[in-house]
Amino acid sequence: MSYSISNTPLTALDICNAALSKLGEAPLSAIDSNGTLPSRLCYMHYHPARREVLCATRWSFATRKVRLTSAEAAVDDEHAVAHTLPPDCLRVLHVNHPQWSLRGRCIYCPVTEIRLLYTADVEDCSVFEPLFAEALAVRLACKLCIPLINSTTALQALREEYRRVSLPQAAHANAVQAHSNDSHPLYKLWKNRLKSL
Repeated sequence: MSYSISNTPLTALDICNAALSKLGEAPLSAIDSNGTLPSRLCYMHYHPARREVLCATRWSFATRKVRLTSAEAAVDDEHAVAHTLPPDCLRVLHVNHPQWSLRGRCIYCPVTEIRLLYTADVEDCSVFEPLFAEALAVRLACKLCIPLINSTTALQALREEYRRVSLPQAAHANAVQAHSNDSHPLYKLWKNRLKSL
């Protein structure tokens, strides 16, 4: 039985089954740490794979902006203030100050208030873009490949699919829709091109 990702709201089980289908494995009815081998492996690898793909590029659905205020001086730098990252922060995208550094789970900056743009650890599959979900399924299939079918050839093919096809397609689609028409990086180029016609 083959499985494909559609436009219907997704669940973690759907994405796991899409990954298993790429390996020729039967779909699961549940993800269970005490279930069959495929079920246990999906339980073990789904969230790490999800976080890896979230960190791979700037996804619009996972981007958050917060204001951080702190008066906690850094222990090793009297000119820096320690700002603790939000618990769901996976990747720092931007800090609105030219002088900052990331050490552990803190941003050190010489001001008491900063604005932080970051990638959040989004677990709600219903907000995943379809191509992101497809890329996640391929990444998860990479993790499941050796323990389930023990094929280095299949693993190499899946890695290439992820690196060259599924992730770039998802990142491109995300970048195109992440900006309004007049703020997209290619807008001025497109506008100038129209004027020259």
